Amino acid sequence: MWRCLECGSLYLDTRPKREAIGKAYASYHTHADGQASYATDNGTSLLWRISNGYMNARFGAMRKPSVATGRCVMPWLPPLRQQLDYFYRHLPSRRGRLLDVGCGNGVFLLRAKAAGWLVQGVEPDPIAAEAARGAGLSVFNGTLDAFDTSAQFDAITSSHVIEHVHEPRAFVSQLFDRLRPGGFVWLATPNATSLGHRRYGEAWRGLEPPRHITVLTPKALRALLLGAGFTSVRAHRRGRGSRYILQTSAELSCRMGRQVPPLSHWWVDGLATISPYLSEELVMSARKESD
Repeated sequence: MWRCLECGSLYLDTRPKREAIGKAYASYHTHADGQASYATDNGTSLLWRISNGYMNARFGAMRKPSVATGRCVMPWLPPLRQQLDYFYRHLPSRRGRLLDVGCGNGVFLLRAKAAGWLVQGVEPDPIAAEAARGAGLSVFNGTLDAFDTSAQFDAITSSHVIEHVHEPRAFVSQLFDRLRPGGFVWLATPNATSLGHRRYGEAWRGLEPPRHITVLTPKALRALLLGAGFTSVRAHRRGRGSRYILQTSAELSCRMGRQVPPLSHWWVDGLATISPYLSEELVMSARKESD
C-alpha cells in the first residue's frame, strides 16, 4: 500500500488484474445463505422491541416484535440510534426503486424490500449472487459497468465496495448516471484516517490486501462525490460498530509479532458517536439535484 501525498488515501501497487481479482474471493462472508442471514437480524428482547419500534417509525419497516415507544426512546441513545440508522443505510422516508451495488447475499435488499422498496442488486461474485437469488431477489451477476439497464433508481447503496474497484472515480460517476434526478446515494468504506489504522498500522483490518485496492480518506471520498456531480454530501456518524475490525486488527498484530497496546472499541465507538470522521469506516450520502 502507498499513500497519496495529495489526499492521504492508500492504494495498492502492484494490484491484481481485473480478470484475476476474483481469485481473492474464493472464500468470503457473503457466500452464506441470504434468507438465513436475514432471519438472524432480529430478536425478542426488550432492546430489540424498542429498536424495532424505532426502525418501523423511521424507515417504514414492519419489524416484529416491537413497541411503539421505541421512536421516542431511541433518540436518547445516540450510539445505538446511529447503528440502527446505519442498519437501514439512512434511507429516505419516500420509497421507490433501490439498487444495491455489491449486494452480496442480499441481506440488505431483503431488509429494504420488507420496508416497501422495489429492490434490485448487482453482485460480481457468482456464489454470492446465487445466494441472493436463492432468497428470491433480482440480482445481476457482474460489475456495475456491465449492468445493462435503462432503469434509473431513486436510491443506490453500496456498502464496502468502492475499496475493491480498480477505478473509484469511474465507479462514482456510474452511480450518478443511474440515479434519477433527486435521487439518493449511500456509500460505506474503510476510513484511512481511522484511530484503528493509526494504532495498528499495516495490521489494520481495513487494509485487507489484495482485496482492497484503494482505501479512502474523508477528503477523497467527498471529492469523488462532488466531482461526479453530487450535491448535499453528508458524512454520517457511525456510533457502534468498531468491535470486529479492532479485534481482528489486534489479532493480526499479534500474529505479526508486534507489541501494540489494544484499542478499546468502547472508546472508538464513543468518539464515532460524536464525529463521523473518527469511526473505523466512512459513511457518506449525497443527492443528485432535481432537474
